[in-house]
Amino acid sequence: MTDDERAMMMLEKSIYEAQAMLEKDQIFRPFAMLLDKNGEIERIDNSIANARDSYRALYKEVKLYIEQKEVDIIVLLADTKMPESISDGSVDSAIRVHLEERSQQYRKIAGRYIYVPYQLQRSVGREQIHAKLFLPKAVSFPSEFLSYSGR
Repeated sequence: MTDDERAMMMLEKSIYEAQAMLEKDQIFRPFAMLLDKNGEIERIDNSIANARDSYRALYKEVKLYIEQKEVDIIVLLADTKMPESISDGSVDSAIRVHLEERSQQYRKIAGRYIYVPYQLQRSVGREQIHAKLFLPKAVSFPSEFLSYSGR
């Protein structure tokens, strides 16, 4: 599997997990997924009630984790609003995926936020909620977790 395929796999897996949480609880708590060089996935979450505090704690935990283990891909997800700068105004809610890949660290702009707009929908006559996902939009920035070290 190529680096790009591994990143897409992590991106898809994490988004589908967030979608399932949205359909079950109509919200999802921030969580992170890390892929090591052996293909093992580690999921990190916490039970902090405030979503912003939960995200900050996860961010710090991911930083500590990568100091101890070699990680190739990081995804850190949060339930958020679409930024006005990239929104078309039709959908407010979004899954934000902070994605970093070790294979991209030689680039100046190696990190990405991928915003996946979503809308919760209830089928007529059914109690089940569906989280409809729309086309993702990406914003690039310098890497925050991984730094190029030639590893």
